[in-house]
Amino acid sequence: MVKNVTESGPSSRNTQTTTNNKQNLKIELQSNQKLTPTKTITNQEVKKIQGNQQHNQTTSKQKRETTLLYIEDEISESKEEQQSPKVKIQQERENWREVVKKRNPKQTRPVPIKGAMDKFSLTIAEQQSCLFLSGLDPDIEPEEVKEYIDTTFKISSKCEKMKTKKDRFKSSFKVYVPTDSKQQVLNENMWGKGIVINHFLHIRRNFNREVNPVTA
Repeated sequence: MVKNVTESGPSSRNTQTTTNNKQNLKIELQSNQKLTPTKTITNQEVKKIQGNQQHNQTTSKQKRETTLLYIEDEISESKEEQQSPKVKIQQERENWREVVKKRNPKQTRPVPIKGAMDKFSLTIAEQQSCLFLSGLDPDIEPEEVKEYIDTTFKISSKCEKMKTKKDRFKSSFKVYVPTDSKQQVLNENMWGKGIVINHFLHIRRNFNREVNPVTA
């Protein structure tokens, strides 16, 4: 007959120890589950948890957007720094606004009243216009100029010889003619080449008149 002999070596001892440890862990887990009571979550708590999660998601999204905006600003600033001075000046000019003066000019003098009567008992003075005539020979006298104007244009004129810086080369005259005949006298076809005739500018520092004008 064959007898079953139980070996009491090291391997059998290790196996028994492992089995005991597993049983002890199982017992501890069961005891912990018994000690920890199950907690039921209400709908309000669920909504509160969901709201906190949404708030956290919104906050993180805003942080990401703020970071992106900051990065874009830095990129735009770096691009502006890289632009040439001419481009910057051109961009600044595009933003300029034209300033318009809105102040109305003040009228310093009162408006004169002009008579409208055709028949008047007093003698009315003839309106005279002053002209500048230059380019004649230095030896020409005012009487000669007056005679030419009166004969050519059939008017009565006055003529004064002027003293200018160019007296050695040419003579200049100040001529008074009726205002109605002014445009007739200013006709270029009635004067020779080299003659200059124009409206007289009353700038006294530029000329000196002779004392005795020719009027007759």
